[in-house]
Amino acid sequence: MPPLKSANYIRRWAESVDTSRNPAPGAATFPLAACLTALETVGIRTDYDLLLQPDILAQTPVALHHHIKALRMVVLAHLSCPGHTAADLIERSEQAAEQPGSIKSGIVGLDQLLNGGLPLRQITELCSKDARITTQVAIEFAAAHLLPEPAANSTQTTKVYYLRSGFLSLWKIDQVVAKRLSLFPAEQRESLHRQALERLIVVDCGDADALLTFLHKYADARAAISEGQQASLATRDLVIIDSIRPLIVTVLQMQNDIDIEVHSVKMALRNITSARLLVNTTVLITNGVSQRENSRTQPSLGAAWGM
Repeated sequence: MPPLKSANYIRRWAESVDTSRNPAPGAATFPLAACLTALETVGIRTDYDLLLQPDILAQTPVALHHHIKALRMVVLAHLSCPGHTAADLIERSEQAAEQPGSIKSGIVGLDQLLNGGLPLRQITELCSKDARITTQVAIEFAAAHLLPEPAANSTQTTKVYYLRSGFLSLWKIDQVVAKRLSLFPAEQRESLHRQALERLIVVDCGDADALLTFLHKYADARAAISEGQQASLATRDLVIIDSIRPLIVTVLQMQNDIDIEVHSVKMALRNITSARLLVNTTVLITNGVSQRENSRTQPSLGAAWGM
């Protein structure tokens, strides 16, 4: 989980409060540093700690109570799932219609079943009883977007973020890329191989906290690009999480509040695929399946994990 003091959305909120309430130079500002110091002193190190610990006000200076309450409301608003008006939904659907409809998986048969591939700016979950199958699909998906299509004059560039604990995935992706390079002229292969590996970012995520830290940092970086209007329609990101179940299960092993952890992961994923970001981000998640008492098969982690 990102430390509270490095949560950019809190800092941006505090700066906006300073600007709106105190436009004059030298006017009093929101005591963010004092609040963070007081909270850290009593063991509040993340935004989720701020929501979960009930006796914060009893342990912090009275002069900061009003400001700490305001911080809690900011965190709650950030993690909550707001409703949308019909006008908002219509606008989003129109924006989605203007974008290319899908991103190919690199597996011809699967793309045919999916009418061209996975939908852009969407979160797709691939589930199977055999984790080897979903992992292989994820690897093929990654490799397909690290190389241009043979004999195609495409300017499309894709940066691939592959999230998995361990280094074996990097070796497997490299093997698949090397195999696909046989379709290109020999004089291009070395250069294309180097460019492919430069666009592949393998992130080691051993638990949900590491996953959330990456997702928040990624969202902040992409928001900065959108604000600076630096994104190009030919640029897109592919985020692959292989697999989600081990990351969430660690929360149960540590006896943390799994509902809040799962909700925070879902909200972070929805944030990075938001239409407000100019970068086209598509997310692929692999997961296992579980058999329930009523013989129904469903994704692992149960109903709480419904995307």
